[in-house]
Amino acid sequence: TAKTYFGVPYHPKYWQNEDEKYFNAPLYLDCSGLIRQVIKDLRFKFGFELGMWNQAYQYDTLPIDLTFDQMRPGDLVFYSGTYYNTEFPPQKHDIVHVEIFTGGPTGEQTIGARLQRGVIQYFDSYKFKS
Repeated sequence: TAKTYFGVPYHPKYWQNEDEKYFNAPLYLDCSGLIRQVIKDLRFKFGFELGMWNQAYQYDTLPIDLTFDQMRPGDLVFYSGTYYNTEFPPQKHDIVHVEIFTGGPTGEQTIGARLQRGVIQYFDSYKFKS
């Protein structure tokens, strides 16, 4: 289901100029928005929906820590970190990002909205430096 959102841009605030490809796109999804949308699409299969909150809220719904060898496609990968830009408020549990683990050909592949001026796509590894 997440793959149906490939190519959807991250957030409208990063596409302000009319000459940019994703200016006025019909849909924008950031990292937690992607997870929320996929859960909403699958709500009858899962039996629940997620509220309009961020990745820290999503982590709180089912905070299970797995080792890498326990990970399976569809598991969520939560990223903790510290915002050094003081315009961003501190996040609960220091959770700052979320992606969907697929494993894929690299064994570490994820689907996510990682780049502010990017689109939802595969990433070869869940490991990255911000």
